[in-house]
Amino acid sequence: MNYDVIIIGAGINGCASAYFLRNAGLKVALIDQDGIASGGSGAAGAFISPKISKAGELKEIMGQAHAEALEFYSTRFPQFTLTKPLLHIANNSKEGEKLEHFKRETSLHHSVIDDELQSLLTPEAAEDSYIYFSEGAVVDAQGVCRAMAEGTDFYTIKVEKLTRTHGMWHVSDLNAKHLVLAIGAYPKLLSVDYVGLRGIWGHRIDIDTSTRIPCILHHHVSISPTTKEGIVAIGATHDVHYSPFSEEPYDMEQGRAILLEKASKTLKLDNLHILNDYTGLRSGSNDYLPMLGSLVDADATLEKYPHMRYGEKVDPSEFTYYPDLIMINGSGGYGFVLAPYLAKRLKEHIADGKDMNPVLSPSRFFPRWAKKNQS
Repeated sequence: MNYDVIIIGAGINGCASAYFLRNAGLKVALIDQDGIASGGSGAAGAFISPKISKAGELKEIMGQAHAEALEFYSTRFPQFTLTKPLLHIANNSKEGEKLEHFKRETSLHHSVIDDELQSLLTPEAAEDSYIYFSEGAVVDAQGVCRAMAEGTDFYTIKVEKLTRTHGMWHVSDLNAKHLVLAIGAYPKLLSVDYVGLRGIWGHRIDIDTSTRIPCILHHHVSISPTTKEGIVAIGATHDVHYSPFSEEPYDMEQGRAILLEKASKTLKLDNLHILNDYTGLRSGSNDYLPMLGSLVDADATLEKYPHMRYGEKVDPSEFTYYPDLIMINGSGGYGFVLAPYLAKRLKEHIADGKDMNPVLSPSRFFPRWAKKNQS
């Protein structure tokens, strides 16, 4: 079967990419070994919240992505989007300083909390620095991923090998000119060990409680109403130590206890019952910037520029890249914020011929890796 684009990975990045490319008139195949939103995206809290950071490239990208995401989900997928005020409370003094700086610089509307919300908070939470945004959102992670993928040909395939002949990529019996890797922190399908990724295990629970939650809360853990009436979500956690690829099984009961202990530092949840657990592995880049760009063919580039192993500077435009292959990855805990932003620019590159932002290119990790891995 022939396509214009094959996307491997049906998390939020893969599904958003399929949505934008399909709506640009391209024929798209979406592949995942387990199903749509079956990994870290399905377990995500899926909050559309700004990143509290100081000035720099990351802040600029996150600010633009946040604005685009709020508009995107609320207008195109309102049935899977709950808009609520967002209360972000600093969980330590260092974050408190960063938050106070952000408050002075941001153009986002924020205000003081009212007495009703103040009365819900624990003494610890009530004393910490906070910012209260008038506009935030949470989306139904699995629901919105499935809705984005609707109309795209989906295949459940465990991809173990990629081949390219005559200008076409081949995955199983599918063929396409363009290949998009949206596989998160799962094992890479090409020799791209230089890509700086870390796995972030997440556990989220849905609960019912008699405590009314009037807004989205971010503190030691996120606590939020959901699109499902009466259900509150707690999480997801950000665990960089547990790996699903180890032989050790994940301790679900301990994970639940950690979530509830963290939530109790923010407010008291009365008559609480756990309804569902969601777990999965997200991927974050080592420098916290997301990735969108072509992948360097390491062997070919080092053959061309062997002195890169000893620190020779080479312009990234001179690297050898895998043709018509793009990676979208590394969003960490902001996958649902960044996905529409990244997928839109992926579409603009493939369908409209626009250049991608070199700041986001995975090639940024290559020179350091080449120097460290002399052989």
